[in-house]
Amino acid sequence: MTSTALARPSLQMGALSDPAELGRLLAASGYFADARDAAQAVVKVLAGQELGFGPIASMTGVYIVKGRVTLSANLMAAAIKRHPRYDYRVVELTNEKAELRFFEDGEEVGISEFTLKDAERAGLASGENWRKYPRNMLLWRALSNGAKFYCPDAFSGAPIYTPDELGADVDPETGEIIDMAPAPPPPPAPAAAPSTAAEPGRGEPAPPTEPDSAPAVPPEDLEQLFDQYEVPPASRRMALLGFGKHEIAELTAEEAEAIRGQLASRYGS
Repeated sequence: MTSTALARPSLQMGALSDPAELGRLLAASGYFADARDAAQAVVKVLAGQELGFGPIASMTGVYIVKGRVTLSANLMAAAIKRHPRYDYRVVELTNEKAELRFFEDGEEVGISEFTLKDAERAGLASGENWRKYPRNMLLWRALSNGAKFYCPDAFSGAPIYTPDELGADVDPETGEIIDMAPAPPPPPAPAAAPSTAAEPGRGEPAPPTEPDSAPAVPPEDLEQLFDQYEVPPASRRMALLGFGKHEIAELTAEEAEAIRGQLASRYGS
């Protein structure tokens, strides 16, 4: 009797190739404390996708802190190391100083260093991680500065930060956020305004109340701004999903104004 080897089953993503469906699954898993809402998970995945990272790496190493995309130090280092043009080498690493040399196409392009005195001047040295793990924290700061100075296009030109640069508590070994509270979900839709009809025995009807949210912004306004800044499609989706929306027409005036501010900060006014 002839036996045949069983074929190894292939992993078919199917519906999970849809970012919204993938976001729902990742959020529902409960494994990612900072993305309990599907829209928050999708934003992390899309932000990581722009930098070439898969969904799980993005969920564990991409964070939205104070409205900015940040990367864990490990993920930032990986982005530089695997880029075909860029690299870095650690030249000095002590409790007093971290020094890195950055290379482009094999040629040295600059040095990034961060010292304990720099940390003291910036008011960082009193933090618990800085007291216990000064070498690690100095290394991550020198790496982040070098990434901004010498290889910004490795991160699609976006201003890149580690979470601790924006005040988040991080694991000193990996640079990942620890004990991060989940970002608040999008606000619920406003309740319908009460009826203005008079009730028996109540006299004159009450004046109509103003709606809680501003009317939706005309879609062409924000669409034109996206086109003006040449914003990539993935970034457009990410901006909308940050407010739990899928279409520009669903945004309120306040949300559209917030996106305008983000675009001006990132791409220039």
